[in-house]
Amino acid sequence: MALADYYLCDVCEGKAFYDANLNYDFDERVSYGCKSKLERVGDMKVVCEDCAEKYDILLVPRALQTPEAP
Repeated sequence: MALADYYLCDVCEGKAFYDANLNYDFDERVSYGCKSKLERVGDMKVVCEDCAEKYDILLVPRALQTPEAP
């Protein structure tokens, strides 16, 4: 399979999973840091099996934005 048909590991950029059948949506919606606009996905990180042995993915809530005091 062509390298372009795979979603690449965010650490080593090696093949992580075959994504040719995923439904990508290339409209002008806002992206939240994702490498590509995947329909109904706000953001994602992917690590391959090798990198998963060395790295963790940590999900944390965004900081609450408070209005500035006058």
